[in-house]
Amino acid sequence: MNPIQAATVEREEGYWTHPDLPEWDEGVTRVECEAWAAENGGEFVAIWFELDAHENLIERYFDEGDNDISDWQPICDKAGSFLLSIHDTEDGPVALFFAPKDREVA
Repeated sequence: MNPIQAATVEREEGYWTHPDLPEWDEGVTRVECEAWAAENGGEFVAIWFELDAHENLIERYFDEGDNDISDWQPICDKAGSFLLSIHDTEDGPVALFFAPKDREVA
């Protein structure tokens, strides 16, 4: 299996999903997701819109019901990380990044 690689991001109304990210349903467990990330040599990093976006974007989304989050530009500061998905959840939008783990040199 080839590990997942970064892909060109083309967001629609601010949302996007990596074409090689498995289509998990609501029954998938966190353990299963983390196992997939580990098999690909990394880990997930989640950045929540409500904790990261500018206050006016948060108000527009939560108070005014404007679901377009194109102005939100989340950044993961882990080396080599890349975006896997920006999607909506019960708790609002989240950006899911893949962060490669450092390989031990033998």
